[in-house]
Amino acid sequence: MLALAFGPAGLTLDSQILASRVPRLLLTIFAGGILALVGAALQGLLQNPLVDPYIIGSSSGAGVGVALSLLLGWTSVIGRPLFAFAGAAGALFLVYTLARMRGRMSRLSLILAGVAVSFVGSSLVMVLMVLSREQLAQIIYFLMGSTKVVFTPTKLWVFAGSAVVSLGAAGWLVARWRSLDILSTNIEAAESLGVDTQKLTTEVFVLSALLVGVVVAFAGAISFIGLVVPHIVRFIFGPRHLKVLPASFLAGASLLLASDLCLRGFAMATGVDLPLSVVTTLFGVPVFLYIMRRRLA
Repeated sequence: MLALAFGPAGLTLDSQILASRVPRLLLTIFAGGILALVGAALQGLLQNPLVDPYIIGSSSGAGVGVALSLLLGWTSVIGRPLFAFAGAAGALFLVYTLARMRGRMSRLSLILAGVAVSFVGSSLVMVLMVLSREQLAQIIYFLMGSTKVVFTPTKLWVFAGSAVVSLGAAGWLVARWRSLDILSTNIEAAESLGVDTQKLTTEVFVLSALLVGVVVAFAGAISFIGLVVPHIVRFIFGPRHLKVLPASFLAGASLLLASDLCLRGFAMATGVDLPLSVVTTLFGVPVFLYIMRRRLA
């Protein structure tokens, strides 16, 4: 309710304000929830508490696609999401190809391939930023994340369709909670209990990469949500993915909504619109350091 009512004009609510804020509210809930859920699934799958949704490379691929669309002037309702999806899919294919060795894909090779592709994508984005000087500010703002998007009817339908497909993929991840529970403890035990670890790894990886690509296409790259939120949720609810995955979605959506409200208040006070990653990083870094010290203590 606060996200709907609070804005530059204070606490106001009418039909015109609702028409502009409801899509922003839905995009914020979707982006925060998906990033946190993907982070929880990947951390359980890869048995690595430092895994972030963007480590699989699809974020940098989507960033390359958006930067290229701005450079070429393809900034239509369909153009930018299409380029972002294509970039994320290309990065996904590259990471998947590099990670598979002798017909198998280990979790270590997956992480290393994702990191390598992310660095390559970041370098390509820098090259495109230099080439597209007129769109430099747009690219930088996009890469730091924002749900302040003007939705035309066509773009709203594109987002709605993408969101429905993405929520279906997220539901599949939640449905695999038992396999993730077993795999997150010991890979040998999981295989002995009949879990197809190769198939599960491939499916979770592919769906996670595509989900992150959808989020980046519409909201840009929003940092720390997928890294920090699953740790907070596990601290409260324990390690079982039946609770961790849906709770991470709700907590990620709530945290991003709170961050968006902070940005609205800052904009109302100063007249400056900051990207979302500013708030999420300022919140995420202290929490992450606290969790790290608690684990090492």
